[in-house]
Amino acid sequence: MSEKIVVTGGAGFIGSNLIEKLLQEKDYEIIVLDNFSTGFKENLEKVKNKIKVIEGDICSLEQTTNALKETDYVFHLAAFSYVGESIKEPAKYNKENIDGTLNVLKAAKENSVKRVIFPSSCIVYGKTEKNPIPESEPLKPNTPYGLTKQVGEFYCKFFSEVHELDTVCLRIFNAFGPRMQSRVLSIFANLILQNKQPYVSGNGKQSRDFVFVGDIAEGLIKAMKAGKESKGKSYNIGTGKGTDLNELIEKINYVLGTNIKPEHGEIATGEIDSIIADISLAEKELDFKAKVDLNTGLKETIEWLKRKGTKQSQKSYIK
Repeated sequence: MSEKIVVTGGAGFIGSNLIEKLLQEKDYEIIVLDNFSTGFKENLEKVKNKIKVIEGDICSLEQTTNALKETDYVFHLAAFSYVGESIKEPAKYNKENIDGTLNVLKAAKENSVKRVIFPSSCIVYGKTEKNPIPESEPLKPNTPYGLTKQVGEFYCKFFSEVHELDTVCLRIFNAFGPRMQSRVLSIFANLILQNKQPYVSGNGKQSRDFVFVGDIAEGLIKAMKAGKESKGKSYNIGTGKGTDLNELIEKINYVLGTNIKPEHGEIATGEIDSIIADISLAEKELDFKAKVDLNTGLKETIEWLKRKGTKQSQKSYIK
């Protein structure tokens, strides 16, 4: 029998790309658990005949436990993930990202799941002077979103140590690629496509480690397959290379053949100057290394944005 995998939040940006890569690799039995609050059914169009979709909510322990029955692996991607929104609505983020994660872990334990893979975020590091940043750096999140991811990691490690549930956490840096919504790269590109100035908080010299969604999916799969030595651990998933926001806008202009300069303003609440991944641990223990460079991934992302024709708001671009 094929192995059964549940992907919470599978209709989202990363989840849907992960599912496609899983199915390219092997004939897994895949269940998507999603309430479609941030995900889109159209993201699953290519694979809809190869998967089962359960419209349910991780905030319901009963629904989550039922969805995870006889499951081998769980990728827990369901979460709210906008920094600015988390500052305005911390209770919403606590419920979904903390209570929901706890429900997933309880349900996984109840169903004797082999491993839970939890995508955390580089946001858990907060403001740091150390770059590239290793996993050993103290976690000092400065936003509610970052705090919820830190707590999620804590619960994963707690369940590994106390309840013998195998978990692996991945601290994902700035994800980009087709199907992304309201992130710095897609916001900038959409505005430039409309001949509008992208808005940048501060001087635009904030550096980010942009990692392509296909590489993230690969990292998640490697985390699923990693040996027992990875149990209860956290790994950075990035490229190890930084690009500042001014340079990002230049690259978008180059791909589009435009020359639209950004508008600069005040530094946003929770903004981090620079954050770049030290990926040596993931290279060593997960055999992970990003393969898609920013220029290549940017072209693919912009082509998708052109086809999609989505006008996205500047909801939040801090990641």
